Amino acid sequence: MNNLFKNQPRDPNSGTTPSTRGIPKGSTIVIVIVVIVAAILILPRLLGGGDATVAPLNPNDGGTTFTDDGIQLGQIVASRAVDRDGCPTSTTNNFQSGDSIYVVAPGSAVSAGTSVFARLYYENQPVEDARAIDANEAYSNTCINFVFEPLNGAFQRGSYEAEFFVNGNAAGSTQFNIN
Repeated sequence: MNNLFKNQPRDPNSGTTPSTRGIPKGSTIVIVIVVIVAAILILPRLLGGGDATVAPLNPNDGGTTFTDDGIQLGQIVASRAVDRDGCPTSTTNNFQSGDSIYVVAPGSAVSAGTSVFARLYYENQPVEDARAIDANEAYSNTCINFVFEPLNGAFQRGSYEAEFFVNGNAAGSTQFNIN
């Protein structure tokens, strides 16, 4: 068998032939892999990705938007009625004790498998959770709505808040009064 490198000069420092000088050693490969994995894990967080955020749409109206991996919840509003698409016909923060109260997040987008529900608070105390809605497919520019109806014919007068939860996480709310 012929040795092609038999007459090749050897590197005095490493003792290798010129054809093997460019091959990285095992420790170099491990370092490169560690740097790549670290970049994959750390860069998205440094650049602002990967975390759910709640940001005000308008600092004066208290509305919020929730954004997280294909889910965007529109500003949550309260209404006395919704149209055939489930969107508010008008918005209000004042209701009568016998009114049904619709809480709606218009202009929302959700991915398949997303679960959303609303919780009603009276004077800062939770009083009712609406039944969760589970998206069977992806939806965009849709109205997500829940209705709270008075028990025994009337809501108690006072301050209320309806808070939306997306996949178990608080996502925004709207406040209103019942006179």
